[in-house]
Amino acid sequence: MITNKQILITGATSGIGLSLCEYLLENNCKVIAVGRNEDKIKNLKSDNFTFVKLDLNEFSEYSKIFDEALNGEKLDGFVHCAGMEETLPITLYTPEKIQNIFNINVFSGIELLRFFSKKKYSNDGSSVVFISSVMGELGQPGKVGYCATKSAILGLVKASALELAKRKFRVNAISPGVVNTPMTQKLFSQIDQDNIQRIKNMHPLDIGEVEDVIPLLAFLLSNNSRWITGQNIKIDGGYSIQ
Repeated sequence: MITNKQILITGATSGIGLSLCEYLLENNCKVIAVGRNEDKIKNLKSDNFTFVKLDLNEFSEYSKIFDEALNGEKLDGFVHCAGMEETLPITLYTPEKIQNIFNINVFSGIELLRFFSKKKYSNDGSSVVFISSVMGELGQPGKVGYCATKSAILGLVKASALELAKRKFRVNAISPGVVNTPMTQKLFSQIDQDNIQRIKNMHPLDIGEVEDVIPLLAFLLSNNSRWITGQNIKIDGGYSIQ
């Protein structure tokens, strides 16, 4: 059970990030949510909810979160849900395209963690969770950029878990399989029904729903996970065991 904590969440306007915001607010937590489109979360009305409209490509603007929205208080957790998926043949990749996907999936997370790790912004014993993917280990044709970023997250988690252990921080990753989110729906809209079914068949328990992922995130943010750090926990309906 997680309650009475203050958590920073990126990618908070849809999918896993939005559902996590809702769950935490229901459990008397304070939430600082980062996203680009405030209209998507206009139904979240709570004294414990603060929205920061921010494009994560604007690294110089991150102080809006820590020096303004946080308002002198300290965070107990950070979940980097923001992510960018791209399916593209390697022949069409350019350094700029790779840079764009790394900016959101990896570099923004590192920069936010740099801020978060400062004593004036976070409490000792805080928990950090990065959303990776089973694609970070298994790979997929047409997803060189995406797989590379999700793999990079795993290295980031291990290194930062060791570095921040002196403050009793836990830093972990979760690696979902395909989860029914707006990002997934966008992908499914671009491929035919046979390919959609093939993706579903790759998951013995079918593709997941965001509600399948939230309990694991809540556990990692809670004090019950105080001896777990540097780990990558798969939650994929059996995708990775085949």
